[in-house]
Amino acid sequence: MKNQNKRFTIPVFFLLTAFVSISLVGAAKAPELTFDHNYTYKEVVAYLNGVAKAYPNITKLHTIGKSYLGKDLLVLEVTNHAAGKPLEKPGYWIDGNLHSSEVMGAAVCLKTIGTLVKQYGKDPFITKLVDTRTVYIMPKLNPDGSDHYLTKPDGMRSSVRPHDADRDGLLDEDPSEDLNGDGNLTMMRVKDEMGPMKISPDDPRLMVRRKEDEKGEWIVYSEGIDNDNDGRFNEDGVGGLDINRNWPAQWKQEWIQRGSGQYPLSEPETRGVVEFLHSHRNVTGLINHHMSGNFVYRPPNNRHFNPITGEEEDMAPEDEAIYQVFGNKYQEILNKQPVRKVLGRGAPPRSGAIWGVMIGWAYDHYGVFSWVPEMGSLAPFCDYDKNGRASELERLRWNDEEMGGKIFVDWKPYDHPQLGKVEIGGFVRKLYNPKFKSYTSLMCYPSPAYDDFLVKHTKWNLYLVSMSPSVRIVSVETTPGDAGYFKITAKIQNQGFLPTNVTQQAVRNRTAKTVKATLTLTGAKIVMGKKRVDLGHLPGHTVRSSSPVNTVEWMVKATGRKAPTAVIKAVSEKGGTDTKKLTLR
Repeated sequence: MKNQNKRFTIPVFFLLTAFVSISLVGAAKAPELTFDHNYTYKEVVAYLNGVAKAYPNITKLHTIGKSYLGKDLLVLEVTNHAAGKPLEKPGYWIDGNLHSSEVMGAAVCLKTIGTLVKQYGKDPFITKLVDTRTVYIMPKLNPDGSDHYLTKPDGMRSSVRPHDADRDGLLDEDPSEDLNGDGNLTMMRVKDEMGPMKISPDDPRLMVRRKEDEKGEWIVYSEGIDNDNDGRFNEDGVGGLDINRNWPAQWKQEWIQRGSGQYPLSEPETRGVVEFLHSHRNVTGLINHHMSGNFVYRPPNNRHFNPITGEEEDMAPEDEAIYQVFGNKYQEILNKQPVRKVLGRGAPPRSGAIWGVMIGWAYDHYGVFSWVPEMGSLAPFCDYDKNGRASELERLRWNDEEMGGKIFVDWKPYDHPQLGKVEIGGFVRKLYNPKFKSYTSLMCYPSPAYDDFLVKHTKWNLYLVSMSPSVRIVSVETTPGDAGYFKITAKIQNQGFLPTNVTQQAVRNRTAKTVKATLTLTGAKIVMGKKRVDLGHLPGHTVRSSSPVNTVEWMVKATGRKAPTAVIKAVSEKGGTDTKKLTLR
């Protein structure tokens, strides 16, 4: 045989990608967002449409269903279309505003979008990410609830679908009311010597719990009327069904898990997301942004349920180790904020048990690493003693010294139709902005601290996107022989961090697809080897070592006079598709 070798190596791909990237940059600019308020659904729709129009080469806007009230459920896809089909690249899912009042999630999603489109072609890390990955971002998973929170004085948690929150057979019959018409829903206090509260010795505007041997001074209610005359105030407001209890993983009925809905995926929002993700199996991870307390949740490593057998089992040690790596990175970027596990599940009346949550489904069933950043607290704004918390006294100081008295309503008398003489006042959680005709959560108050928070969460998001598996054909060698024979040798490697199965849970579920190498010939036939070779699951790079290189060989014979051509593909559902084309000479 002749000693003539032709070698095609991976740098060609990166040179081509770099050329394509540069050619797409510059003509249009994305609409600018300034994070000076929380954006309503209408504003977000305008922004997403503007981005899709300004950057058609790297974005595409999907409608994945309709909300309960008929709003489009929108997902922005970000990837360089010229560098490969979106579904043939490792994908990642990022969403926000599943819970109505947790509006910071939408802000982080919008910040992530802006970073990707504006830094593409400028920042090498962002450019490579957009060229080689596909990011799916849904800023408003629950647009109905989000708009209710942002345009009305009351707070709410989840869907606006009428719901029997107090289990009395009626729907939404006892909401809060803005009795004094100041645009805020605060608290009512009633004089009562048996009451559990007394005036704080530190500031007369505050109340604290009395000790058992002390005389009481006040009973406290949320502002409103007892509409159903059951002795409770505002216990059944608008909605009450919790979209984050409606996912299939360990879903329980309402009598066990309040707010779970009639059946798993009964809500159009949850169903739309699951159907989209099942039609986009390239997704390798999921971030479901929430807003409470500055930490990050991950699924538990105990009381884990095998979705096939229904039996409890421990999380696979390989998955536990990767959760540790990603959690450590979160703490590194987010000022050592803690990593917590979703509370263990158990039979009622187990305290704190929760079922049917999104990240549980994403890991247990869909088979990817999933996270809930619980973002936001008032500490960055008014933690004067630097202990990591914002006490009521510190919030009052912030109110008095920096906020012009806007976040605390002084107690004023009011004649209540049921309680008689009361006083209405207390802290507010969101501020109405007449310029935008909407409310902004105090934890999203415009400031350098808030901007820094958005930047750091975006950085962690994009770090996780970059850690996906990435299957590449690192080289192809052809060795011509006599009588039209050729030996083709391809070397294939997972150059990403995660294995191509992503999680061991996906292997347990039997949903993880193995990597395939295929050879397609024109003007030749295979005489040794299979057209499609199963390479199994390929491990990823670790801190200590590179992933192994897999070698695939074929012997082929030319069948015509023209030089044969060959197309080699490495196909991984989660790690992408890489293709090499060559002429055999």
